[in-house]
Amino acid sequence: MSFEIAVIISTYNQPKCLKYVLIGYEQQSFENFEIIIADDGSTEETKDLIKQVSASSKLALTHVWQKDRGFRKTKILNKALRKVQASYSVSYTH
Repeated sequence: MSFEIAVIISTYNQPKCLKYVLIGYEQQSFENFEIIIADDGSTEETKDLIKQVSASSKLALTHVWQKDRGFRKTKILNKALRKVQASYSVSYTH
């Protein structure tokens, strides 16, 4: 599928916050977007949440994860950018 917009969300061990962010995106009337979650080494709890949302939601989610080796947010954001399929991308940090 071709998306118009890519939203990149960075996260690290905040699955409850991420859940609410994703709930917000589920409420959008505009649907031609993809979400790429740039995960800087979160635990399995975040991965499980993303799997659960992917299975029960209309959102087009991609989870990009890297091993936790300290704060490497810029590196994971660059990895996430390489996964973008859309012609326009925006980034959200929580």
